[in-house]
Amino acid sequence: MATAIAGLVITAGFRLIGMSYRLMSEIEGERLLIEAAREIWLRFRIDEDMPDNGTDDKKNIKWQSENVSVPVDDYELKYKRVTISLPDNRSTVIYVAE
Repeated sequence: MATAIAGLVITAGFRLIGMSYRLMSEIEGERLLIEAAREIWLRFRIDEDMPDNGTDDKKNIKWQSENVSVPVDDYELKYKRVTISLPDNRSTVIYVAE
């Protein structure tokens, strides 16, 4: 009986360890995506010659942007919609005001 209980406890422990590693991997991927989004947003804000589409081989990210405008009363709000992608197919969208 004690052997069966110990086996269940050990199996549950290994399962929890596996779930923890998978969760940590997902969190690290999200952190990298947020870091990439912050960097690309900043580059669009600072660099007037920032290309609409491109890759950063050092950071292993790519981006694609499109110009969008929204009429607001007598004004037209212009911004860029930028899609940022990582090699593992994670992506996010950021908006950069012009």
